[in-house]
Amino acid sequence: MHSGETDSKTVTIFADRRWPVETGIGKVQTELEARLPANMRIVDIGVGGRIGSPLSPLAISGALMGRGSRGVFYSAGFVPPVFSRLPSVVIVHDLTHRRFYGAAKRAYYDLVYKPLYRRCSAVICVSEFTRQEFLEWSGMPAEKVHLVYNGYESCFNEAGPVHQPGYPYVFYGGNHRSYKNLDRLIKAFAASTLPSRGIKLVLTGKRNDELATLADNLSVGSDVVFAGRLPSEEIPSFYRGALAVAYVSLFEGFGLPIVEAYACGVPVLTSNVSAMPEVAGEGALLVNPESVEEIKQGLDRITSDEDLRMRLIAGGRRRREDFDWDSSAQRLWQLVKDTAA
Repeated sequence: MHSGETDSKTVTIFADRRWPVETGIGKVQTELEARLPANMRIVDIGVGGRIGSPLSPLAISGALMGRGSRGVFYSAGFVPPVFSRLPSVVIVHDLTHRRFYGAAKRAYYDLVYKPLYRRCSAVICVSEFTRQEFLEWSGMPAEKVHLVYNGYESCFNEAGPVHQPGYPYVFYGGNHRSYKNLDRLIKAFAASTLPSRGIKLVLTGKRNDELATLADNLSVGSDVVFAGRLPSEEIPSFYRGALAVAYVSLFEGFGLPIVEAYACGVPVLTSNVSAMPEVAGEGALLVNPESVEEIKQGLDRITSDEDLRMRLIAGGRRRREDFDWDSSAQRLWQLVKDTAA
């Protein structure tokens, strides 16, 4: 919408809505759309094909054909169109694809995505760390790249059911990709005092043979528990029941489990790199994720030092106030509206 037009005019958002609701981006998509202003409407353009396909930007362009030149293209994910008569706004959650997915993926980002991002009217990043990294890589003007934090779902709170498996545990909620650093977490857990104190390590996701074998070889196979694929409504109870959350990734563009843990009143052990210190604020104990020794010491401290635990829980309660979907949605939709043709 041009600045001279009134707010009463409805802005049409042509959206790529392929993100499955259980994924991180799917959750962002759901939460933002639930807070769509009354003077905006979303049209699902029905993009075909796999989101991760190299042809995804082309598929978006095809789906935008014949949509006219009024409105705006928007995606809660990171895939821009190859060409569009409409202004484009996409959310870039991180640049992990350039770092951890091999040379071909990195080259694809550099040769294909970089010029496509430069054609976007606005790019939204979910942390200042990601924004700075994106600016440095893309060469886009700073005024076109905006910070809008993620929020957390209302089901993450301190009230509600508590997972009580009959033993104390440290919880990891996330996938098993290599940059999540679960091999070092298991090594640190095995070297810590936790197994001898009866404290287990609980990981979301089905049994991972590689990680399970590592745990067996370190004689903690029975102490590392794979909780399986949990329904989203059960995950908050696992946070609430935990002594602490361990999230020691090698890299994150945001790190939503940190905020989810804070929402549930649980202290966090996380990494001192990328976006994690920014998101964590005062609610987490920070360690070098490449040091098994530091992670081990962190696990020991966060499960035994009661003064530290109380300080971190209080810090997490303060920090979680900064991650609110209502204010994030208001800012994001204003940015989208400002770019609309």
